[in-house]
Amino acid sequence: MDTMLARAAYAKVNLHLAVGQPFQDGYHPIRSLFALVDLADDVSITVKGKSKLTVEVTGLEAFQLDGEDTMTKAARLWCERSCLPLSLQIDCKKRIPSQAGLGGGSSDAASVLLLLQEYAGKAALDQKTLADIALQVGSDVPFFLSSHCCAIVNGRGEVITPIAQRYLALCLVMPTSFATSTSSAYAKLDEVRSGGFVSLGPTGEEIAEVFKKSPAVWKSMLYNDFQQGVEHQDFYGQLEQLCSTSHGYCGLTGSGACWFFVSDDTKQVQVVYDKIQTRFGTGVMSWKTGLVMKIR
Repeated sequence: MDTMLARAAYAKVNLHLAVGQPFQDGYHPIRSLFALVDLADDVSITVKGKSKLTVEVTGLEAFQLDGEDTMTKAARLWCERSCLPLSLQIDCKKRIPSQAGLGGGSSDAASVLLLLQEYAGKAALDQKTLADIALQVGSDVPFFLSSHCCAIVNGRGEVITPIAQRYLALCLVMPTSFATSTSSAYAKLDEVRSGGFVSLGPTGEEIAEVFKKSPAVWKSMLYNDFQQGVEHQDFYGQLEQLCSTSHGYCGLTGSGACWFFVSDDTKQVQVVYDKIQTRFGTGVMSWKTGLVMKIR
């Protein structure tokens, strides 16, 4: 008899993102403030049998080639490490845009791992093994696997320190004419820096303290290093100009291409949202949402 399990896979924003000098293997250390956003994919797995490992994914046909997605990779690694050769049907109803810096693929993969753990029950993998798999799939996966709504994330993405979340209103803006490759964004950032000294900036404790304050004052400490070398400067410059008189904080999330405006005043978010709709129209996808307080 088939067993079906499902859960929401939330997007995230990086309210702060400092990127260090690359390690010898090319990976970059980060210090970042991750927060879940109330925009989510719906991920479900159906276990059809236990005799042979097969993974079939539906819902991503418009985004990736068959078998090259994060959910397939996560499922295969989990089955190999658990020695459970499951026949899996995975379905993803996408709402999080691809190549946006919102962590959609990583969140989907983490949801698959959590659903497999739920299915396995007493045969579930130990937390260390699960964390190893998560990092193999992607640097953002450990955060989503942690099920924390808000956290300071360090290292390659594996050092996660939860902090008290708070509700804030948010506007997300994704251009429809371009997206951003994460690997290209890192390469461009390294090029802009030209091998100079790189600091990871404020400590996690300092970031957590400023997060308690109004977003209107965050700019004194918080930033995103990827904005140093971001392409399409005119587009992002227009967005910043539109919210220059509003009470809040704005910037890229991840390596882009998605941009956000966040405020403790929902009316300010509405004003910015309306301005963006008037200026860009169908040139962007946009959402009025907020930070997640509780995972459903």
